[in-house]
Amino acid sequence: MNLKEDNSSEVEKADSGKKFRLVVRSAEEAVRVIRDKLGENAKVLSVRQVGGTGLKRFVSSPKLEVIAHVPEEESQVDEIEDKERDDKVLNSDTAPLASNHTTAPIEGRLPEKTETNLATEEIEQGKGLYLLERTGFDQGLLKSLQSWSNWHEISKLPLGEALKEITIGLSDRFRGIQNSPTTNKIAFVGSPGSGKTTTLCKFLANEVFINKNTPNVLKLENGMPNPDDSLRIFCEVIGVTLFREENNFPSPTDQNPLYLDFPGFSLSNTNDWHEAGESLDRLGVDTRVLVVNGAYEKDIIVKEIRLARNLNATHLAITHFDEINNATKLWPILFENGLSPICICNGQNVTGDFSTNIMNLMITKTFPEELYSRGFKHFKHINQ
Repeated sequence: MNLKEDNSSEVEKADSGKKFRLVVRSAEEAVRVIRDKLGENAKVLSVRQVGGTGLKRFVSSPKLEVIAHVPEEESQVDEIEDKERDDKVLNSDTAPLASNHTTAPIEGRLPEKTETNLATEEIEQGKGLYLLERTGFDQGLLKSLQSWSNWHEISKLPLGEALKEITIGLSDRFRGIQNSPTTNKIAFVGSPGSGKTTTLCKFLANEVFINKNTPNVLKLENGMPNPDDSLRIFCEVIGVTLFREENNFPSPTDQNPLYLDFPGFSLSNTNDWHEAGESLDRLGVDTRVLVVNGAYEKDIIVKEIRLARNLNATHLAITHFDEINNATKLWPILFENGLSPICICNGQNVTGDFSTNIMNLMITKTFPEELYSRGFKHFKHINQ
């Protein structure tokens, strides 16, 4: 976590006092540091996501850049008074929590009251969290929330406390999902447009540059055309060998895992999925990752999962996560499908973000931005 005085023009100048720039790993960490280091009167002017570039994006989670303002009488903060105030770095041992929020006002002037704002205001006053529906919550998730044993108490809480309780409940249920370990043979399957080959490339890059392994790739047609131009070029660039024949590849090990790429399977042809399962059985592949496009309608994703049962899928990867407004439709899918979540991907190219920190990414994209912003100050009540 970095904390230093901010003199940039990114934020409008405050009337008096000083501004400080914090780079933190979560909203909770920002609130704690602002309270402890800048005082209770400090106000947040803006928040935006910052993240690594290049290969760092494969392993590092996005961070939050927070601009805070301290009024004139509060600007003399003991913890940051030294001769090199602008460059002082305060280390934090807080566990990382990924965030995917863009620049948004946290406190201060709010937008004019629209229907959504009025609904949010009623929520803050504890008059019915069911109004979350108006801010984009998935109906399936709302029904799930209402089945919780403590929902009656949650529905009466102020916004910040309610969001905290919902976050805790979703996190607890996510931790209850059975996680199957992966093996050294991993197949990626899915429908056309799901991003399975791109996801495969992100895994290959992670193996080569992060794990320092030497993976191999087996590309199968399974009775359908499966051109390898893009994948072949990518493999050549990172030094991975691409095979096209089932009986012509080295035995995989932990240091030399084998990844399998299939053509996209039609949602209207169950046989494609069943035949893929037979091929995987024949090759002794136990880890079978279904790749779904998170931007697709929920009904389509559910249908893909149902079809993937024909090939005994074991894991779930979600792509195009950056294209969805919120992640609420995905929670019931994660809880009910019986597949182990393996990763979330942003972007449609191999240099896009790739993360196995699924729970945190889901949490940060669950609540509508307005609710998140207005409830930010309430996070000071969360126990670290």
